[in-house]
Amino acid sequence: MLTAQAWIGRSVACACGQTHHVPIEKVCIGSDMLERLKAYAAAQHAEVWLIVSDANTHPLLGGATASALAAAGHKVDTHVFPETHDLLPDRPQIEAVRRRIRETGAQVAVAVGSGVINDITRYASFKESIPYVVVATAPSMDGYASSVAALQFDGLKTTLPAHTARAIFADPSVLARAPWELIQAGFGDLVGKTISLLDWKLAHTLYQEPLCAAAYELVQKPLKACIDAAEGLRSRDAEAVRELFLGLVNAGVAMAMVGNSRPCSGSEHHLSHFWDLLAYKGRRAHASHGHQVGYATTWMMKFYRLLPQIDELVQPRPRTLDMSWREWVREFYGDGAETVEAAQARKAERLAARQDHWRGWSRKSILAALQPEFSWFAQVERALGVMGLADAGARLEIDRPILQETFEHAWELRDRYTIFDFLAGQDRMAWAVEAVLG
Repeated sequence: MLTAQAWIGRSVACACGQTHHVPIEKVCIGSDMLERLKAYAAAQHAEVWLIVSDANTHPLLGGATASALAAAGHKVDTHVFPETHDLLPDRPQIEAVRRRIRETGAQVAVAVGSGVINDITRYASFKESIPYVVVATAPSMDGYASSVAALQFDGLKTTLPAHTARAIFADPSVLARAPWELIQAGFGDLVGKTISLLDWKLAHTLYQEPLCAAAYELVQKPLKACIDAAEGLRSRDAEAVRELFLGLVNAGVAMAMVGNSRPCSGSEHHLSHFWDLLAYKGRRAHASHGHQVGYATTWMMKFYRLLPQIDELVQPRPRTLDMSWREWVREFYGDGAETVEAAQARKAERLAARQDHWRGWSRKSILAALQPEFSWFAQVERALGVMGLADAGARLEIDRPILQETFEHAWELRDRYTIFDFLAGQDRMAWAVEAVLG
């Protein structure tokens, strides 16, 4: 299997025409990871290290990480968020870590935790121009090796450029003991790549959006392996959990290779981001990103399954960002409206400039291009059921009215082309939403 090790720490001239540079220096997964962290730290010529954790991860591994680095002769400071849940990667938390970096004179930040801790530390260290290292506590998300930070500003999920971790350390025994909901979240985040890869390939097929086959494969192969290993994850089999973590790291490396989240974030993530926005507005409780993405994947497969029912394709209708739409956006999104409007304006302009690429495509040729991923759908559905994510709507407080609102508006949150844009371009969105909801 193609792994992240083939790409990290060096520049590689790729067949896609780009030279990929993934600046991760080390990925270490083993029971001796703290000893290997000490050896790594000794070679960094950095005296002051800041450990960033929360009330859950500090007693689990943050304290041990601080003690190991201190025993190796480094000056170690800590920043422990008091939250046990619902910590958000927002401006106040990022500023708190930035302030702590300046106060301590830290030369390296260490994120001990998973999703939110990683994103906060990644972005804060990036803004303060110091490197950071990850000590993972759960196989819960794909951001460990990513070069972007998933943040939440003004209620909107936003992905901003940052930097990759210099090194990633994980102990499989710790990963396997992670709370079940975090293992579910990691699987949900990884299985969502079934849709993001389809959206990427659809945009490449119809509009010649650049697609790197190596990055695609780096995500696709471990994704398929984890789908097949759902029962092992359910029983917390150590090797299955390790494979899940490696798949998540591979996904992050793929994002670092192409310089954005395109390989790993498509329409399934747009649904999750919209649900986050509704939670910010108080219309539902905040929920795990990975659980939301896994649940969203069940719905997005339904949209893709509608493609064979579209008998005749038409030249796509350009998106019209009329005044009534802009007024609705400003009312609904508030402070985030400008971001939404700008994203849709960029997408409309880009698609208009590439209309000539569309000519000659038929339903049959599009389905042929997407068939490899379509062939997995039955296995994906089974795996989501095994992992307890297929029927998570009630637990996530997502009912039919929320689903309809989400399907009608989730496309607004990003400038990325997805199946929603395809359906809208065919003037089939209302039909598709009705068909999917039954």
